[in-house]
Amino acid sequence: MTFCFCAATLLAGCTKFGTAVSTITSTEYENKQLTVNANVIDNGGCDYYMEQGFCYSLFCPPNLQDIYTTQVKVCNYSKVDTFSATFTLPLVDTAYYVCAYVKNSAGLSYSEAVKVPTGN
Repeated sequence: MTFCFCAATLLAGCTKFGTAVSTITSTEYENKQLTVNANVIDNGGCDYYMEQGFCYSLFCPPNLQDIYTTQVKVCNYSKVDTFSATFTLPLVDTAYYVCAYVKNSAGLSYSEAVKVPTGN
């Protein structure tokens, strides 16, 4: 009986129960600071997102399971479709890969990785 209640609770708020999909709309790098903007382009049928943010790495594609990836969490339990963050990239004269991620009750998804050069 407890299992049925928990499953019903998890499915509530999702009409088609799919992972949300996001895309990076812009990046701007200056003085070791990277500003990234992203949009959710498909909410997966859910009313809210459990987590939204960005991850970056020297390796492509960055993902939250990779020990070389840094996570920048922007929102928890939000209905916002547009999100952004500014963070410091520690190395200059190299290239980073950044992607947006969105987690809803159906799962976690990543945007396409964008290459960000930090050299002149």
